[in-house]
Amino acid sequence: MIVNSREVEIGNLKNEVKKYHDGGYRFVTETCLNLEDKFKIIYTFAIGYDLENIHIITDGKNVPSVSDIYSCALAVENEIKELFGVEFDGLAVDFGGNFMLGESSPISPQADIEIIRREKGGKNE
Repeated sequence: MIVNSREVEIGNLKNEVKKYHDGGYRFVTETCLNLEDKFKIIYTFAIGYDLENIHIITDGKNVPSVSDIYSCALAVENEIKELFGVEFDGLAVDFGGNFMLGESSPISPQADIEIIRREKGGKNE
């Protein structure tokens, strides 16, 4: 089964997600993909056995968190934040980069582009 994704504007994201919530859809996951100098974040919802996807294209800054609508999204949004460097605004719980990665882990190991840079262990990563 192929499930197509519909692009939504980042400013409309929360309204779209709220429609799925109010329509009885379950939140399945968010997936982050590198697109050269941007990211594509895919949001997947299910009702019964039917899946629906929406996505945004972003530079990785000021992405609205949907964890206030679906609290379970906080886990995957913290994961995307750590692995790709995407910054989510309004995370219900922000682990501050300590959700999955340890002190000696590389910064944003899955990102092809650099979002954040910090001194770590006396060297830039």
